[in-house]
Amino acid sequence: MVTLFFTMDYYMRKILRFTMTTYIRTAIRLVIETVVAILVFSPATARADVLLDWNAIMETTVGLQPPFAQARFAAITELAVFEAVNTITGDYDSYLGTITAPANASPEAAVVAAAHTVLRNYFPGAAASLDAARASSLATIADGPAKSAGIAAGEASARAL
Repeated sequence: MVTLFFTMDYYMRKILRFTMTTYIRTAIRLVIETVVAILVFSPATARADVLLDWNAIMETTVGLQPPFAQARFAAITELAVFEAVNTITGDYDSYLGTITAPANASPEAAVVAAAHTVLRNYFPGAAASLDAARASSLATIADGPAKSAGIAAGEASARAL
């Protein structure tokens, strides 16, 4: 009888752990898909490949964390990216409402700067790879005032969160 109780307790814990992990992963996926859909389908959006590149970088960077931490860091990163791009496009209600950017700022540069700043803040051990990815991503964007304004908007969004 005692053995049966311990066996049932073991399996119940295993089922609960699996259920919670699945729930958290589903929540992360839902947050990412929602933000990506909003950004991709808005009229003046960031280039999808820059956004998808930084989503992949974010997933790699937070991948070794426990599920709850993964969800938290993913949400902070995606919200910073949303705020940065939305500050430029103005298509949706702002979450923070405290960031400003000129309308001609580059949404692509804002995506890169926002994601990089958040991830570098929370994962200083990955600074070298994040800095290299930032330099590579920004190299594809033409230099000028739009790029500088986009970087400023992205960094301001990340710092605000």
